[in-house]
Amino acid sequence: MKMETTRYEIRSPRLPSAFDGFTIAHITDLHNREFGARLIERIEAVRPDIIAVTGDTVHRENESGAAEKCLRAAAAIAPVYFVAGNHESVLKSYAAFRQTLTDMGVRVLSDRYETLTRGDDCIAVLGMRDPAFFAGGKAEFCATLENKRDEIVAAGIPYTVLLSHRPELFEKYAALGIDVTLCGHAHGGHVRLPFIGAFYAPNQGLFPKYTEGLHTKEGMTMAIGKGLGKSSWVPRIFNPPELAVEVLRCAQGA
Repeated sequence: MKMETTRYEIRSPRLPSAFDGFTIAHITDLHNREFGARLIERIEAVRPDIIAVTGDTVHRENESGAAEKCLRAAAAIAPVYFVAGNHESVLKSYAAFRQTLTDMGVRVLSDRYETLTRGDDCIAVLGMRDPAFFAGGKAEFCATLENKRDEIVAAGIPYTVLLSHRPELFEKYAALGIDVTLCGHAHGGHVRLPFIGAFYAPNQGLFPKYTEGLHTKEGMTMAIGKGLGKSSWVPRIFNPPELAVEVLRCAQGA
């Protein structure tokens, strides 16, 4: 199936001017699928400032070779920021996989943020593990996210990019004032019906609301990548694999 590259511009008056045009290549839900040079060539072509990986990079236990090969090549293009999804949460080998990523230079963000600077301006890149990692589930995930948001505010950082696997929590992201959230998990609905759109998404059920593209609420934006792989025997129908590209702009609106 042909791969798509989809470009989104995300506009906000809160973005520092030095970051206008900041470009993010967004990989999500690879599920250890092998794309050879195709995916890496597409990432190179967009000349990203960073590469965001929003979970489910691996699929099942002891199947990470294609994912490691992809992220190693990606790390040679631009800084890679990784967060774990629900598939990583069930792996006995996740700690070893995480260490492998760290050793190859990938920044694994497990409920922490890093500050990016350009001149006197800065933004935060905050990464949250999937709620499946938390004993208290989504409630504990959201409480931890709020604490991290408070740390960023206290540090005087004016703009936050959140990497989080789950799109169904958008209302919480927006309520916390997260400027832009990059998500995956929904696989674009996996099966998309002509004139209707997504048929089903995990944690959202039939005809889900959040499966692809840009969503805005109270000036906050969420960008959902449709993903690259698949997590079941069902083929992707009317839903080609996607490399999402988000370009940040310091202008009014989203």
